[in-house]
Amino acid sequence: MSSRDNHRAAENRAGLFALEFLYGLEKGPKKDVIDWCMSMNMIAKEYVCPTCGEKMVLCERNDISDGYHWVCRKFGMNAHHVRRNVRKGSWFDESKLSMPEILMITYLWAKKTSNEWIVDELSVSEPTVVDWKSFCREVCVDMLVNESKEMEMLGGVGVVVEIDESKFGKRKYNKVKQVDGKWVFGGVERGSKRSFFCVVEDRTAETLIEITKKFVKPGSTVLSDCWGSYNGLTVEGYVHHTVNHSKNFKDPITGVHTNGIEGTWAAIKADFRKHGTRKVAGQFDTYLAEYMWRRSFRGTSMKSILPALIGGITKLYPPHTQAHVPGK
Repeated sequence: MSSRDNHRAAENRAGLFALEFLYGLEKGPKKDVIDWCMSMNMIAKEYVCPTCGEKMVLCERNDISDGYHWVCRKFGMNAHHVRRNVRKGSWFDESKLSMPEILMITYLWAKKTSNEWIVDELSVSEPTVVDWKSFCREVCVDMLVNESKEMEMLGGVGVVVEIDESKFGKRKYNKVKQVDGKWVFGGVERGSKRSFFCVVEDRTAETLIEITKKFVKPGSTVLSDCWGSYNGLTVEGYVHHTVNHSKNFKDPITGVHTNGIEGTWAAIKADFRKHGTRKVAGQFDTYLAEYMWRRSFRGTSMKSILPALIGGITKLYPPHTQAHVPGK
């Protein structure tokens, strides 16, 4: 069986979304890479000539890494010979890596593969891997921002939403209660996986109540700790109950507890500890976005995860179909 036939067989078994398939793209004909990336909308299917306005032709070229580029060549009046690479505006633009290498790093990030393994397996530098993982997290941020614009609010009459704020960072030596880092405010709807989380500059009533109003429907039953900033929730139309965490985690009279949101904080912080505080510093928002994005795919396979990631990539990096004209 030829290498191309082996590649096709791997494609059929893997549903297009296995590392074996991406290795096949790396070793197979470059036109296969172009066709697959076009089919996933990761590069443009056509490109308009900036000189004559006609569609350019995809032509083979052996002295470039992608093996193909866009060409428009005219003779006579308005003669011109215009060439454009296939990566313009895309996820692959401005990178010296091959497109299959970038696809494999993207795949391996989605699989939560270590930097060391990627460096050894793909023979790329660790700074390169770190950069591309950062790019992937930025895609998560963009996806969550877009989802929050369309997200249906949590809660409703008779529905319980637990809210809380937590500080993420490193405890100072011998100062157990003092933590440097970022405040994150979040809420979890009981009985579902739905939640919201956002980084906040402060924990004032104005900040926390406005965010609650943005994400939680009026009439919802909102559970919180006794932080004073939550005192105005009843006025805003919420049924508000509190539990005093300094005394217990479940009110012995009302039975109110915030175990759901507390458990979520614990899970997020445990995930961050795997990265190390120093690595997260300065990129906290992107690591939080990565956690929340992965949380929405918990229990699913790469056949669901990778297409969703690629969909987010193509929205943030839509491939150019024509040259950018300044001022237009």
